[in-house]
Amino acid sequence: MVSENNKRIAKNTALLYVRTLFSQIIALYASRKVLEILGVEDFGINNVVGGVVGMLTFLNGSMAVATQRYLTIELGRKDMKAYNKIFSMAYIIHIVLAILICILAETLGLWFVNHGLNIPSERMIAANWIYQLSVLSVAVGIMQTPYVASLTAHECMNVYAYMGMGEAVLRLLIVFLLWIIAYDKLIVYGILLFCVVLVTSFVYHTYCVRLFDECKFKWQWDRGLFRSLLGFTGWNLFGTIAWILKDQGVNVVMNIFGGPLINAARGVAYQVSNAVQNLVNGFSSAVGPQLTKNYAADNREGLHKLMMISSKVSFFLLLLVALPIMIEVPYLLHIWLVEVPEYAVVFTRLILLDALCATFGSPMISGLLATGHIKWYQIVVGSIMLLNVPLSYGLLYVGFPMEIPFVISIFVTLVAFLARLWFCKHQLALPVKVYLHRVILPALFVSLVAVVLPIFVSVEMETGLLRLLSVTSVSIISVTGCIYLFGLTGIERNLVNAIICNQWKRFKR
Repeated sequence: MVSENNKRIAKNTALLYVRTLFSQIIALYASRKVLEILGVEDFGINNVVGGVVGMLTFLNGSMAVATQRYLTIELGRKDMKAYNKIFSMAYIIHIVLAILICILAETLGLWFVNHGLNIPSERMIAANWIYQLSVLSVAVGIMQTPYVASLTAHECMNVYAYMGMGEAVLRLLIVFLLWIIAYDKLIVYGILLFCVVLVTSFVYHTYCVRLFDECKFKWQWDRGLFRSLLGFTGWNLFGTIAWILKDQGVNVVMNIFGGPLINAARGVAYQVSNAVQNLVNGFSSAVGPQLTKNYAADNREGLHKLMMISSKVSFFLLLLVALPIMIEVPYLLHIWLVEVPEYAVVFTRLILLDALCATFGSPMISGLLATGHIKWYQIVVGSIMLLNVPLSYGLLYVGFPMEIPFVISIFVTLVAFLARLWFCKHQLALPVKVYLHRVILPALFVSLVAVVLPIFVSVEMETGLLRLLSVTSVSIISVTGCIYLFGLTGIERNLVNAIICNQWKRFKR
């Protein structure tokens, strides 16, 4: 069974990697062209206005986590009748959520866009168009959440992968249409993005209904289940709000002190960071359902092992990609963008460093949410996350540079990790000393040793394509070698050796 689960994780990870690689190549090209077509100011307006709508999705974020958790638990128990009841009730609740978020967006959110953001007066009409289209996109996205949660719970990552690649192609088509359509480019961009959301939502709905009988909506109501879902969502809500404010709240704070140009720099930095992180998210998405199913089956030993190996692998995968980018980001942005916004380079480096620190937490989050006992976990970790906004505002107000919110974010991420580790010890009986020895120490040692050679190469060579290729090659060799020598246990190293030998034998045949 363990072997079969490992094969499923490997297969799903590979599918999601293909999806991510394909999607991100297109996304990086498309965002470069969008920045070129819209200009830095309109690009920044789109980024910050979309961020306001993103902050209003906290209800859906909490409910999405609850839906996926409960559906995966029932799959682990193989109770399809209970699965359909949860799915149907979740769908009803998501309809209500969509209505509530639209009400919030059209009152509090709309006021803030028109009176709280730093947007040039001549672009307010376009900004309002983008805002309304973003609200509609969010409402449609909320309605598709139970279907996406079902695909994840069933571990149907092939469908998720194909949908991601199809969506990437549609977004590329938008770029070409922007060149052709002679109207306000920002407004046209928002309309076309909304059309993409409609198409993807329709496909998710149609596929799930046809493939899974348990995803066919049936009107039913269970007060006990509703309270359970609402209770889980309620406590998770605080953590979701804190997570959104940690990122999108700081985006608004930076707009207040720096304007749309700073938001454009942050938007570019997050484009690069998201492209890199999505590679790791493919692995996390493949592992998440298995962590929940291990907990549902009361397999604590398997849960601990999977949590530790997935934490370590997530970090190593991100380090492998992020290290050469962090070193060569000035040149990469230069060849990617026509006009590189000020601060984009330093923002990108700090965001990637924050992402590296955050990779350890993802498996912990899945494990803790699987327990269902999340009240104090969300209160403590959510409170830590919320510190990011007031600290950023206060330090920017007294004159600290624009980089300070990202430095604070890294600090907050590390403190939140320690809090999650404490909760994992008490709720999942995770052996902390073993975790630190098998995960954190190897990760730190690999990072410190692997970075030496790539930095040496970058210092000794002049900026250009040759240095980029050299640094990338040396980084891959250095990180891979250090992972093999210092990052793996003896058992893990023997497993890698066996896999390499098997692949070599197949190749020789």
